[in-house]
Amino acid sequence: MDSFSKKLLTELEQMQQQTGRILRSMSLPRMMPMESAGWQPPADIYESETDIYVYVELAGAVSDSLRVVVDGRRLRVSGQRQLPPQTSIACIHQLELELGPFQRTLNLPEPVEVDRVESTYANGILMVVLPKRVRKERVQIRITPGGM
Repeated sequence: MDSFSKKLLTELEQMQQQTGRILRSMSLPRMMPMESAGWQPPADIYESETDIYVYVELAGAVSDSLRVVVDGRRLRVSGQRQLPPQTSIACIHQLELELGPFQRTLNLPEPVEVDRVESTYANGILMVVLPKRVRKERVQIRITPGGM
């Protein structure tokens, strides 16, 4: 591949990433959350040969309130985010941080081994590692003699 094509491909990939970020931040469910579920934190899903990785941005979330539930091919993350109380506020100039209860349900690309799921929360990012369910390519079926 010549240098012009490589540069063009690199720029297209960067545009795709930027467009993805813009669309994620403008997604309808995040802009208009249902009252019962609260707000929805942004999440990324990656896949390797053996695992599915989910990263959820939860800066400021109370770690004791975090709940991760895996059910078949769905992952649900819920919890609470609050700011420390400020008694001396006289005027608000800008409000962008979403606070209160949150819940995010994500569809997983493949079934996972629910007994082996692990999660960690550090530096405002919740990481969930979900091992893929191993499918056997070939199974030998034992035939039992029947009495008729």
